[in-house]
Amino acid sequence: MKIKTVLLSMALLMSMPLLCSGSENECRKVKQIDNGGSGMFRAVAVSEESLPGFVVYRPEDMLRASARENKLPILIWCNGACSDTSIDYERMLVDLASHGYVVIALGDIKFTPDERVVAHTTQEMVRKAIDWIKGESARDNSPYKGNVDTERIAAAGHSCGGAQVLANASDSDLKTCLILNAGMGDMEMAGASRESLCHLTVPVLYMTGGPEDVAYSNALLDYDRISGVPVTHADLATAGHGGTYHEQGGGDFGRMVRDWLDWQLKGKESNKRIFAQNDTMTYPGWTIRSKGYGNNVREYIIPAEGKNVYGIEATPEGEGKKGVAIISHGFNGNHYFGRDYFDTLNSLGYIAYTFDFPCGSVWSRSDNNTVNMSVIDEKNTLKSIVGHYLERPDVDKERIVLIGESQGGLVSALAAGELQDTVSSLVLIYPALCIPDDWNNRYKTEADIPEVTDMWKVPIGRRYFLEVRGLDVYGLITRYQGPVQIIHGSKDPIVPLRYSEDAMKRYRDAHLGVIPGAGHGFNPKEREVSTTFVKEFLESQK
Repeated sequence: MKIKTVLLSMALLMSMPLLCSGSENECRKVKQIDNGGSGMFRAVAVSEESLPGFVVYRPEDMLRASARENKLPILIWCNGACSDTSIDYERMLVDLASHGYVVIALGDIKFTPDERVVAHTTQEMVRKAIDWIKGESARDNSPYKGNVDTERIAAAGHSCGGAQVLANASDSDLKTCLILNAGMGDMEMAGASRESLCHLTVPVLYMTGGPEDVAYSNALLDYDRISGVPVTHADLATAGHGGTYHEQGGGDFGRMVRDWLDWQLKGKESNKRIFAQNDTMTYPGWTIRSKGYGNNVREYIIPAEGKNVYGIEATPEGEGKKGVAIISHGFNGNHYFGRDYFDTLNSLGYIAYTFDFPCGSVWSRSDNNTVNMSVIDEKNTLKSIVGHYLERPDVDKERIVLIGESQGGLVSALAAGELQDTVSSLVLIYPALCIPDDWNNRYKTEADIPEVTDMWKVPIGRRYFLEVRGLDVYGLITRYQGPVQIIHGSKDPIVPLRYSEDAMKRYRDAHLGVIPGAGHGFNPKEREVSTTFVKEFLESQK
């Protein structure tokens, strides 16, 4: 038995070319696949000594490839079954590399299918791969320095690997995500769930293999649930769950992956028609559908109150000045809430902007230190954002709308009270006008307020409670005398409906839309009702 083991090890070593650098004392195992791929740059699979547990598919001559391509985009690849080998996908990955990409795949290099027992990878390895390539891009004597573009990184995964990608959906280094023969539906896997869809901020491509694909129904659910970001679902009904990855170049699945990346990472606009205009002439036999491309959706960072505020802006098509609707999230929320209203607002001619309040959430990309959360700071941030849009020449200054949810509703109402001559319309969605009452009832005196309060696992500092202590909510918000639409659930356990009813009576021109049975936070059907309220209200203001 020992003799067989030794012989097998020797055979494997003989099939593993080693590239070594004396100056760095590094050796790389190199695997040749399909004669280096179909692209102009002969590609190889390489194991990097400084990145154990991964394999890199890249052009053999990195300098030549980057000279022709002007630095190479990067793809992080996650395997089906979350396994630690990409051998089943190597024909696609090496071909992609031959067309001017660097692919970092989870799992050690394998030269034969049976050379070792397969283990599992974790979703955290995606971040590890990104950190490694960013470090290599700056390290002297690295073959990647000056040859890769760390501003153009995508993540893709098959089956369980698709879930690993979705678990990293909030990673700000990712410019696009590819979910292949995968979908969350209502299940949880590899650190991802349907909630992961809420963290998508970049265009996403789903690819499935028809009804016989076990991921097909979940992918359909995901597609329907995703809003605010462009999404395409491409289906080849005859492919099944395994797709065509085993074919040379990855077959049709591999070709579509490359066409998507060429569009998203290399700016090949001619490919847009495939994914945004559902052009199946390039892919006969496929069914392609998409949504979210009618808007110009982009990340948009605005300096406000000494912070760089992270947000997403959607601009409607067409010439001329447009109104602007600024959407504020609630306690420990983020910009995702506002994206549900993008299509409605754009259809009415409004630029829609939704953002993360600095210190407003543990998820905030602006600043996630919630100990410094402050309703007053959020109000001032919102006012600064309004000021930013007032200075833009493409904005119709007579149509400035504030939309706020929960705590963001209180903040929007307070800001409108101070911008009464600027804000044209105000929409409040279950606004948390109860905040001062709630905390004054909990902390009877200032001395009762601790330095830090844990609220739903979110640490909040003492200043937050001191500021709202003497806040005359109704007196301040009713300085705004323009039109107001309030939307509230009849069964809200967090903010009782009576607070919105009181606000409606005190505002000069207010409308209250009550959604029967809805709580604090709307399900998809209730969100549709809320969107209808918003649409009808803003249409009435024309």
